[in-house]
Amino acid sequence: MQEHYGRCLFFIFVGLTTISLASVPDPAGQEAAGIVAGLRNGSGGRLVFNEKTERLEVRDTLDSVIDEMAAGTAGKVVDVSGQEYRLSFGRDDMGRRSVLVRAGPGMQKPITLDVFGSRVVLSVEASLLAILESNEKVYYEPSICGEVYMICDNGGIKEAVKLKAR
Repeated sequence: MQEHYGRCLFFIFVGLTTISLASVPDPAGQEAAGIVAGLRNGSGGRLVFNEKTERLEVRDTLDSVIDEMAAGTAGKVVDVSGQEYRLSFGRDDMGRRSVLVRAGPGMQKPITLDVFGSRVVLSVEASLLAILESNEKVYYEPSICGEVYMICDNGGIKEAVKLKAR
């Protein structure tokens, strides 16, 4: 009888935990929805690969270069318009240029930025790996933890698409 009672308590605890986690708001999703609805501007930095210098440039909303980094840079913190990014830039095992983006250590809310032409929103605990192919294709791979949203424009209609890790 006691064994059955223990299992019931376990299932009740698991059920309550699941319910409480489902009701927790997703700050990155709220930020992305605000950008799509036009309530937030989603201003932030822009990551651009400069083919002439072969460096990653970090630009602000006015297109001014805030910082630049050579391949092999790891964990560099850059502040753009009050948002802090931690960036690592280099090449992957196939020789493709790649950048790893995370929120900086001072960030307590989601970050927004443009990564190789796509606007993204990352929760504080998330990271995003963007791989730039030689033919200008970009592959985006979000981390397992946290939330990553891409703001897409489909014929003038914006939507926030949640990226999922493979």
